[in-house]
Amino acid sequence: MVHCFILGDMGSGEEGQFKVAQAMKKKIDKVKDTFICGLGDNIYEAGVTCVDDPQFNEKFEIPYRDINVPFYMCLGNHDYGYSNKCLIPQKNAFNQVKYTQKSNKWMMPFNYYNFKSDDKNAEFFVLDTNLDMMSERDIEEQKKIMINKIKRSKCPWKIVYGHHTLRSVGGHGNAEPEFEKFMRDIFAEAPFHVYMCGHDHNKQVIRMEIDKKPLLLIVCGTGGKKYHKKVKYHNMIKNDSELQCCSNNLGYGELIINGKKMKLNFLDENNKNEYSFNYSI
Repeated sequence: MVHCFILGDMGSGEEGQFKVAQAMKKKIDKVKDTFICGLGDNIYEAGVTCVDDPQFNEKFEIPYRDINVPFYMCLGNHDYGYSNKCLIPQKNAFNQVKYTQKSNKWMMPFNYYNFKSDDKNAEFFVLDTNLDMMSERDIEEQKKIMINKIKRSKCPWKIVYGHHTLRSVGGHGNAEPEFEKFMRDIFAEAPFHVYMCGHDHNKQVIRMEIDKKPLLLIVCGTGGKKYHKKVKYHNMIKNDSELQCCSNNLGYGELIINGKKMKLNFLDENNKNEYSFNYSI
């Protein structure tokens, strides 16, 4: 059985991050052999400038000091850095890759990678979805490598995650055309069961179809920043995507996979269960 947790858009260093961390610790303490899938925006507002940046302590080690399990992180847009409110292609993000060598629980061996659950029932494929930070060659290389990894996987569950939304009723909304094509190209050659992301600071479950094949979308970007934007229900597309739930509360997700069945729980910052969703392959 796989029992893990999902957490996105967490690295604010604000009270909200600490509240979610404390709630998650209480849940994690009851689970053996677990881990956390980090869905990006690990360090607000502009990532880190070096591997010794004190923000690693302020916005990761200290908030999660009592949670001693692996955090399998991915890169968000804020992790690449901002300048005058415009994204610039800094190498800030790769300081987060290097930090893997310093931390006992921060796991990010490259800007995209894969790992398996201990029981080999699920394999996780971690993308760098910041395509605007990459050359066309880098985009195609990531796509080719991840397609091959997914194809070679023998695990029953294939779960992909990155930072940016594919479909969302939040402020960032549905995927930009370049990311839409990137994800569809991967799915067409190497279908997977679930795509998880952050980016929008809410929790959502969305059923989607690509070429008549089901894909479950999970958005969980509520790890550290409050969200007050309106829900844009019109972002759901007929015969393409259907919203199952949405919450703007702080919190995190819990995944339990047993055989061909998966249960997702969304919990708020007080550990109240907001929504449960069952899914099978």
